[in-house]
Amino acid sequence: MQNYTMSDLGIFCTTIAGAIVLICGAIQKSKCSKINLCCLKCDRDPTIKSEPTGLTPRLPNRDNP
Repeated sequence: MQNYTMSDLGIFCTTIAGAIVLICGAIQKSKCSKINLCCLKCDRDPTIKSEPTGLTPRLPNRDNP
């Protein structure tokens, strides 16, 4: 076997984490109500929309300095 450096291990972990994030993002945006992924099963209602949190940044009015 070859010896691996910490840099190689970091790149591998980052690649795996990126793939997991992409899969979760695709599942979140999907319109499916039943999701089966390997050993994970999920029944959900894709029509539920989240309420705005009110934390959206607002630009200041230029009329009132």
